[in-house]
Order: sequence, then structure tokens, then C-alpha cells
Amino acid sequence: MEVPLAAVVDLRSAADPDNTPPLPKRFLRHADEQSVVAVRAVQQGIASLEGLSCQSHGVIAAPCRLGRIASSRTLSKYAEGGGVTVSTHIVPHASLHAMAAAVSVGLGMHGPSLGVGGGVEALSDGLLTLVALANTPGVDGWWLVATQVTSEPTIDSEGDPIQTEGVTAEATVEALALLVANPKSTLARHARAWLDLNASVQTDGRLADRIHRCLVATERDCSQPEAA
Repeated sequence: MEVPLAAVVDLRSAADPDNTPPLPKRFLRHADEQSVVAVRAVQQGIASLEGLSCQSHGVIAAPCRLGRIASSRTLSKYAEGGGVTVSTHIVPHASLHAMAAAVSVGLGMHGPSLGVGGGVEALSDGLLTLVALANTPGVDGWWLVATQVTSEPTIDSEGDPIQTEGVTAEATVEALALLVANPKSTLARHARAWLDLNASVQTDGRLADRIHRCLVATERDCSQPEAA
């Protein structure tokens, strides 16, 4: 999923897709922009697999510089008005694990959830973590969610992104949700490809292009985790 930064505000309160767990009311109200798009991307993935139950799933979130827009806004207000201007939402929604928690709690997943990376190598860090945890007992599937903001937005004096009409390099928020099944689980029937970690070292390009380089079609082998 890739949306203009200005469109994230509408995604916060958008209707949940059919056949997906409904989000609690106003659940994404204070979430970071990348977390909002991440949750919606996972919802799209769930909707595409009819009858999928996510209760036994885990979440690995690999954001690139999560929370920097909110942090910019907070630091600008702090410099002008002091500590009383700092929102209590900055820590739970701008920390590295915030995105994984938003996906896990919002969509009713009871498996482990954690954030990894945080920088430009976040996707590679997420894939390595996924391989390490893929066969965790009791976890039928893992959601690897990678996000980034493209075309870095210009920030005004108050720390808010400047929205300029007609600008070709408009800032966008991109999220990629990859479901990887334990080969012994019922999810394995959806598998389509294997992961090639050697292809994850390239840091340029869109997330979708990078992850496609990591997916290699091959004959099924029930000894390895598979990517759906």
C-alpha cells in the first residue's frame, strides 16, 4: 500500500475491509503515519485470504525512521512552551515497537510482536528476524510489516509537514505486509514463494520492488518456512 502523506488522515477513520477484524473505535487516532498505513496494509492482506484467522499470528515490524514527524512537532512545541506541551502519546506511538503493537492489538493477534531495525536497513533486519523466529512454537504465521516515507517532507517552523499542491515529489507513505507461514500449519497451503535473504541487501527502490527480489518461486519443501 502506498498513499500520499496528506491522505493518511482519512485512513485513520476509514471503514475496515470486509472479512477483517474490526479495529476499535478511534484506534488509529494518535498512531504514527507509518503505523496507520501498516495496519491498513495488513488488513488488505487478511481480506485477500478468505477465512484467515490471525489469532495465533505474530508481528515483526520493520519501520524506517518511525515517529520522526511527530518528534519534529514535539521538539518544536517543547522549544517554545516547555514540557507541558509534550503529548503523552509521543512515547507509545513513536517508539520502535509501536507499529508491531498497533497491528497485533488492533487486529487481535495473540503471538509475539516486536519492532526491529528502525533505519534504512529495516527491511533486511526484518527478514533476518523473521528467519530466526519463523518456527516459533504456537505461532502459525508471522506478519512482516515494512514501512517507509518516500520523498522526505518539508517541515515548517511548528514541525508539521508542508503540503504543496503541484509538487511532483510529494511525500508518500509506503507499507508492505508479508505473511509467512510455519510449514506445519494450515496456512502453508497458501504459500507461493521462498525467501532469498541475499536479495535484501539492496537499499534503493520501493519496498515492493525490494521484497519481490527476495521472493523466489520454487517447488514446495515442507522443511522450510514459506512466504504467502
